[in-house]
Amino acid sequence: MGRLTSEERRRMFLAQQQARREMLARMSAPIVSAEPRAPRYWLSQALKTAMIVALLGGGWFAYHAVEFHVPASIVEALMPRL
Repeated sequence: MGRLTSEERRRMFLAQQQARREMLARMSAPIVSAEPRAPRYWLSQALKTAMIVALLGGGWFAYHAVEFHVPASIVEALMPRL
């Protein structure tokens, strides 16, 4: 059990050969150059920049709305507020 018959070995060998031929054919095929992506690239960069600016601006407004105050010492940080 677990051993392949000669017919199964032959089918495996032929399948491997076919896969090798297909791989070599793909590797030797001419490379297709992509179309220039200048307009789309510019739009993508503009959207990323706008998102970063929006996140930084939102963080700045949230920081001032919450009025975050750093404690002067560890004791002040651990003492309960009255």
